[in-house]
Amino acid sequence: MALPNALFVSTSLAVIVGAAAGGSEAAILLYESALGLGMACGPLVGAVLGNMKWRYPFFGTATLMAVGFIAITFLLKEQPKAARKVALSEPLRALGHKGLASTAASAFFYNYAFFTVLAFSPFVLDMSPYRSGGVFFGWGLLLAICSVFVAPRLQDRFGSLKVLGSSLVLLAADLLLLGFGSHTEAIVATVLSGAFIGMNNTIYTELALEVSDAPRPVASAGYNFVRWFAAAAAPFIAPKLAAHVNIHMPFVVAAATALLAMAVVAVQRKHLHHHAAELLVESEPMPAGALVDELA
Repeated sequence: MALPNALFVSTSLAVIVGAAAGGSEAAILLYESALGLGMACGPLVGAVLGNMKWRYPFFGTATLMAVGFIAITFLLKEQPKAARKVALSEPLRALGHKGLASTAASAFFYNYAFFTVLAFSPFVLDMSPYRSGGVFFGWGLLLAICSVFVAPRLQDRFGSLKVLGSSLVLLAADLLLLGFGSHTEAIVATVLSGAFIGMNNTIYTELALEVSDAPRPVASAGYNFVRWFAAAAAPFIAPKLAAHVNIHMPFVVAAATALLAMAVVAVQRKHLHHHAAELLVESEPMPAGALVDELA
């Protein structure tokens, strides 16, 4: 499962950017909206299928993957071939760019917080599959809405780095509420985290693709290489912290990593500021109607 996911994440966004009309900003919004809607529907559909038989969610996922394969085969136009072969070491060399390295480092800490919510909050909520699916449906729906509609508008008004830094601080506060609040407050905090995660995902993706002069597939590969280490670590470390310290500690650590992600952005902002200015000056916000046309 990990290998196909890694191959998908490293290549899908670059393909979408090349195939979508409206430029890279529109493509990123499409990519994030699709991810958000998939994350919203997955837990709910999985609960329904799992209630029938525990094997059915896996059969359902396999069926959707087959549908995706068929759609790519018949609907996606042939993409231009690269002018030259890309060496396996190029994504790592691309991280020599301070802007891309800073983005990847910040995303590393952010992804730890993100995947603590995704992997460990169900244990805290301790709900039935249907109720847990409903909570994460709301989480994913808020993620999709904020990544597509809210983040671009806030970026246009305040700038990418200010929005990212503020969103990371709010995510840290939300994680503390999730860890120390009542059961009802933990449910609200879980759903609300989708808003901050949605905004962060959009901005990090834009930074990773645009902050350096590396080809987008190379930049995406280098960025994902770094950030997915944290995504792998969080589901393993969080239960260990809960078992050896207490149930609150996984969220304390996750909140700290969100603040570390913000600190990296603040300290390295001079390497990211030029990109953020370009987003505001050169890219006109895509009208909501145009985005609806793209989604259709």
